[in-house]
Amino acid sequence: MARRLIGLDIGTNAVTIAEVTAGNPPRLDMFAQVALPRDAMREGEVADEAAVTDAVARLRTEVGLKKVPVRVGIASPRVVVRQVEMPVMTRDELKSALQFQAADLIPIPIDDAVLDFAILGISTPSADSGSEPTMQVLLVAAYEATVTRLVSAVEAGGLEVGAVDLIPLALTRALARPVAAMAHATGGSVALDESVGAEGIVSFGGGVTAIAVHENGVPQFVRVLGSGGRELTDAIAVDLGIPAESAEALKRALANPAPDEMVARARTSLDRPLSVLLDEVRSSIDYYRNQPGSAQLRRVVVTGGSAQLPGLPERLSALVGVPVEPAYMHDLLRIGDIGFATDELPRLEPYLPAPVGLALGGANIGIVIDLLPRRRTTKRSVGSGIDRRVIAAAVVGVVVLAGATYLAHSDQSSAQAKKVAAQATVKKLRADLLAQQQAAQAGAGDTSAATLKANVKTVLGQDVIWPAIVANVGVKLPPGVRLTSFAGTHVLPTIVVPVAPTTPGATSTASGASGAPAVPAVPVAPVVNPNDLCAGLVAPVGTVNMNGTAPDLPAVSALLDSLKSDTDLTVLWVTTAHVSGDTSKSVAFTITASLGSTARGHRLETFFKEASCK
Repeated sequence: MARRLIGLDIGTNAVTIAEVTAGNPPRLDMFAQVALPRDAMREGEVADEAAVTDAVARLRTEVGLKKVPVRVGIASPRVVVRQVEMPVMTRDELKSALQFQAADLIPIPIDDAVLDFAILGISTPSADSGSEPTMQVLLVAAYEATVTRLVSAVEAGGLEVGAVDLIPLALTRALARPVAAMAHATGGSVALDESVGAEGIVSFGGGVTAIAVHENGVPQFVRVLGSGGRELTDAIAVDLGIPAESAEALKRALANPAPDEMVARARTSLDRPLSVLLDEVRSSIDYYRNQPGSAQLRRVVVTGGSAQLPGLPERLSALVGVPVEPAYMHDLLRIGDIGFATDELPRLEPYLPAPVGLALGGANIGIVIDLLPRRRTTKRSVGSGIDRRVIAAAVVGVVVLAGATYLAHSDQSSAQAKKVAAQATVKKLRADLLAQQQAAQAGAGDTSAATLKANVKTVLGQDVIWPAIVANVGVKLPPGVRLTSFAGTHVLPTIVVPVAPTTPGATSTASGASGAPAVPAVPVAPVVNPNDLCAGLVAPVGTVNMNGTAPDLPAVSALLDSLKSDTDLTVLWVTTAHVSGDTSKSVAFTITASLGSTARGHRLETFFKEASCK
C-alpha cells in the first residue's frame, strides 16, 4: 500500500491539513482547516499546548483521519538556517563533519539543538583555477525543546508525527516544484545554474513571515521574521479602540470597495506597520542579492492570509524593484474531491502552499529537512537528521573531523601552510640540484650537488601524511569515544641551500650586453644510489594532541591500547582525564603522542624514483 502524503501546518490563526498524491502535477485529495485561539501560537512556536492539541483533535475528527504519519511544519525566527561550503565528500563524512562544526556555525548550544542538513549542489571550478570542487550544504538547527513541544501537542491530538520540516522549504517545494523535482531526480544535488535566475517566495502569516529565495528550485536563502498580520490587526484594534476579533474582521474587509468609515480608518491604522513589515522583507531579499554569486532576482510571489491585503503586491514590488504576484497553485496542482465547490477554491489559494509542500516532502521531492528528534523514532530516512549525542560505530571510520577530507580543508590550516612552504623549498631544491648536476657533469660542483641532494633527502624524508594519520585514528575509536579536537605539530628541518657554483672562466652577461647568449639548461633526472637514499631515515619530528570524551576510564584505556598498535603514533600518554559534572558522568580526556616511523610520507621516493624505502 502506498504511503499517504499528509502535511500539517500549525499556523498562528489556524491548523491546516492537506493530503496529496504525487504526480506531475500532484493531486490534492484532502484539505481542511480549523481555527486556533489567539494566543495558542507565538512567533511560530507553541505557546498553549492544550489549545493546539484540541485543534488537532478537532481537525482529525473532521476529516476522519486515523493515526497515520504526518509531516509537520515549523517556522520560527529561532530556527537557524546556514548555507555552508564544504569539500566534496560522502554523505556520512559530511554528517560527521557538520557534527563537529555545528558549535561554530549555530548560536544554539549543541546539547540543546536538533540538527539536519541537505546538499544543495556541487560547484565545479574552471579547469585553470586550480581549486577543488565544493559542496553547498544547507544546515538547519532548532531548539529541541521547541520541536518537542510542537510534536507533543500534535501527537496528543491523535496524529503521528513522521517528520518536522521547515515551512520556507515547503513553500519552495510547492511553488517551484517542477525544477525542485529535477533536483531530487539527481539525488538532491544539481550543478548550480544561474541562467534561470532567482525567485522570491514570501508567506505573510499571522505571527511570522516566511521568506525563501530559490534558484532553479534550489533554496539559496531562508529567513523567518517574527512579525506578520497580527501586528496589523493589533494596530487597528489600538487605533480604533475595538477588540482584536473586530479588528481582524475589519482587516479582512479592506478589499471591500464600498465606502465605509471604519474600513477607511482601519486602512490608515495599518499603513505604518505594513510599511515596516514590507521594509523588513525588502531588507531580507536585499541581503540575498548582496551575496557573492547570487543570481538575478526575476520576481517575487506572495502567499499567506495577510498577502490578500489590497495593494500589498504593488507596494512590495515598488520596494524590491521586480514584479510581485500572488502565488496561484491552480496550474501546479490538480484538485480532487476535497468537498469544496468550484467557486470556493480561489479563497483556499493562500492557505494551500504550506501544507501541500509539507506533504510533498514525504515523497522526497525537492530539498527535504527533518528536525524530528531522533530519540522519538527508530526509523529514519537515509541521511535525515544528525544525532547530536552519539556517533554510531557504523560511521566511526570517519568520526575524526570527517576523516582526511575535512582535515585537509579545516583545522590543519597551519599544517597546510607548512606543507606549502615545504613544497616551495623542494621546488627550489629540485631546480638547484638539476643545475648542480649539470655543473658536475661539466667537471665542477660535485660537493654542492651532494649537499643539495642531502638537503632534498632531509626535507622529503620528514614529510608527514596527516590525512592517513587522522583516518587511522578514526577507525580505532572504541564505541562511545569521540574526539572533539585533533591538533598536530610537525617540526620541519632547517636546511641551507648552497649557491650554485659558476664554471671557472665563465662570465655573466646582462641582458643587452655583448657576448654569446646563455644556453638554456636541459633538465636531467637526478641520479642517486638507492641505498644512500634510504639510509638513515628517521621518524618525523612532531606531536599530536587529541581532546575527547569517553563514557568511562576503561574506554580511555581501550583507546590507548588501540592506538599503541599503530606505528603512526608512539609514546602515547594521557595528559588529563576528569569526570564531567553533568548527569552523564562522561570522562573528558587529552592524549598526547609523538609521530612514529610510519607517519612519514613517500614524496622522497616520488622525487627520486630509483628506490622504495620501507
